[in-house]
Amino acid sequence: MNPKPTLGAEYPQPNEARDTQEIIDTIINHLKRTYPPGKTLRQFHAKMHGLMEATFTVNEDLPKNLQYGLLQPGKSYKAWIRFSNGNTKVLDDRKADLRGMAIKLLNVPGEMLIQDEHMPQSQDFLLVSYPTLMAPNVAAFKKSIKALCGGLGGMIWFGLNPGNWTVLIRTLQSMKKTNSLLSLQFWSVSPSRLGTKEQAVKYAVIPVTPPSTPPPDKSDKNFLRADLQETLHRQDFSFHFMIQMQEDAVRMPIENPCVAWDSPFQKVAVITIPRQDFANESRDSFGENLTFSPWHSLTEHQPLGGIARARKLAYHSISLFRLKRNNVS
Repeated sequence: MNPKPTLGAEYPQPNEARDTQEIIDTIINHLKRTYPPGKTLRQFHAKMHGLMEATFTVNEDLPKNLQYGLLQPGKSYKAWIRFSNGNTKVLDDRKADLRGMAIKLLNVPGEMLIQDEHMPQSQDFLLVSYPTLMAPNVAAFKKSIKALCGGLGGMIWFGLNPGNWTVLIRTLQSMKKTNSLLSLQFWSVSPSRLGTKEQAVKYAVIPVTPPSTPPPDKSDKNFLRADLQETLHRQDFSFHFMIQMQEDAVRMPIENPCVAWDSPFQKVAVITIPRQDFANESRDSFGENLTFSPWHSLTEHQPLGGIARARKLAYHSISLFRLKRNNVS
């Protein structure tokens, strides 16, 4: 008999370690087949629109129950922000896609779960432009990865199984067109701890600065990067960094990232991207070789749930493979 879920608690499923290793092996083999040595891109979010300098400033009036880890009233951190398309290939921006926003806060004091080898005290947040994940657990995610890496035949075989149709529907729903990355809301999808074992949260980032740029020129297949360039040439841009508390362990599960939580979001910090010129070869190279992982994290913000547990080993192993193959020390 399954125990009644409690706030903040995890419930690992059988064979997660085996399924995680199969995911890693599948992705690494796919990257070997897809890219030559020295030019291996990420498996997902392969197309980077740009890497920007930013600041992350915590609210001065932060409630006491939220003051854990990096969330200290008035504290400010320098940061890097990477915007991307979610696809495994570098595609035309005019196509519908999931979009990504990866945030790396720098020089965050405290005990880290896993340290970024090049930026040891960095806290990462990985967010996408859709509030839920497509697969509910590691076993289902493994099936999706094998289908995706299996080419057209793998996807057809996957799609013929009615048991996979909900995953396909969620995937299609997440893929949308956009005129600007700065108009999108981003979600963390999976939850994290907040200080105590009973407190779990999800994150979101919401734009708050009205852009002053004209509509983008969509004759350019890289117009999303051009829009970022034009906007950040003209103005600073800000987002609100939000958290969403788990209020009910059944209605807002830890272990199923396909379920959107329905509790309100609370603003806890402001992200400011100052005016800058990021579109140059040096910055692009630096951005391509940065590593992001939800486990680059303070212990107070530990990622939770099966997908997060799988990411712990998968992100580390695949990142090491990619950087070694690209001769990045």
